[in-house]
Amino acid sequence: MANAETKANSTSAEPSEIKIKGQEVNNIQADRVTAQYSQTGAIQAETVAASFSGMNQVEAKTVEVRQGGVQSAQAETLKVRQGGVVQARANELTITQGGLVFAETEAANLSTSTAGAIISSGNVSLDQSGAKAIITQGDVSMDQSGTGILLARNVQTGENSGTILMIAGRVDGDVKSVFGPAAGAAFGAAFAVVIVLILWIRRQLWGLKQK
Repeated sequence: MANAETKANSTSAEPSEIKIKGQEVNNIQADRVTAQYSQTGAIQAETVAASFSGMNQVEAKTVEVRQGGVQSAQAETLKVRQGGVVQARANELTITQGGLVFAETEAANLSTSTAGAIISSGNVSLDQSGAKAIITQGDVSMDQSGTGILLARNVQTGENSGTILMIAGRVDGDVKSVFGPAAGAAFGAAFAVVIVLILWIRRQLWGLKQK
């Protein structure tokens, strides 16, 4: 189907709802949006549920993606199962059997998933997952998981977890780290460069979204 724009207007107290299936739609505005086997451009809604679909930009309070992909998502709650997200801003982020490139979040939970970089103001949990970099003001819990760079207030680990460079106020559990807190101090300059690089990638990604 040809590209289209869809906007739902509700004059009553009932919330507006748009359902698309097997369509390609440029822009969607509604209270609730459900997409199946579809491709969408920008979506603005309260709630978005997508399966087997690809979305360019999504802004909503709650976003749920199952076996689909999102280029850019901004939400209070973002849940992805067997899908992927390039960039995300969410208060609460949950990814199961999925992938993520970059995210800013207050809390993140990854299960059997992979991530590029996560910047969080709260806690981050990894279960059988891996991340290139995690930078958080909160705590990190890891079980059978690994990270490249890990900066956190406290780190708690289960079995078979490891990092390359870890800087943490406290570590509970057995974690395999190439450079621990003491040795990591010697790599302060390199670490600062990595932080700057991550922040630059962040600006580039969100800058492309705004263009």
